[in-house]
Amino acid sequence: MILNLHGLYGSAHNTNYKLLLEMYSEDMIVSPQIDYAITSPIEIFERLKGYKNVSYIVGNSFGGFYAYILSNMCNTPCLLVNPCIPPDRYIPSLVEEYAYTNELINLMDEYSFHPQPVYMILGMDDTVLSPAYTEQLLDVTEIWKISGGHSLSGNQQFYSVFSKAVEKLKLDGNID
Repeated sequence: MILNLHGLYGSAHNTNYKLLLEMYSEDMIVSPQIDYAITSPIEIFERLKGYKNVSYIVGNSFGGFYAYILSNMCNTPCLLVNPCIPPDRYIPSLVEEYAYTNELINLMDEYSFHPQPVYMILGMDDTVLSPAYTEQLLDVTEIWKISGGHSLSGNQQFYSVFSKAVEKLKLDGNID
């Protein structure tokens, strides 16, 4: 099973989900709708840890933060697309009166060491998050830098790289 996590105000049926559907049957993909702005990160993680037999996690933007941390918690590889890491740098300015900044900081502190394989795709023209900062912060197994901004919907280069990244993750992790 593949767990797909959308971005801050995104949809469970985001671009990553649609690309995964080209590779897997719908019953192989779990993509929950999450209201990150009003739900405690700890509560979100408790829900996400309930998914069993997850082969790998895909996360986009703020979902990339959750994929990164959950990957470490559950010893599962992840594929991050323009991840919102560190979230405390961005989320307070994106969500008015965000109540959970300290939880985000504590989770990053506790799970910043990442023994699991991390694959990452960065749109180098992202103006919402800093791809250069994220790249320096994370120790990744493999990174793909592409043209494009924060939203990569409609970006043909992203579609191609996403498929390659999934294949690389599956090959390296001996995943079907």
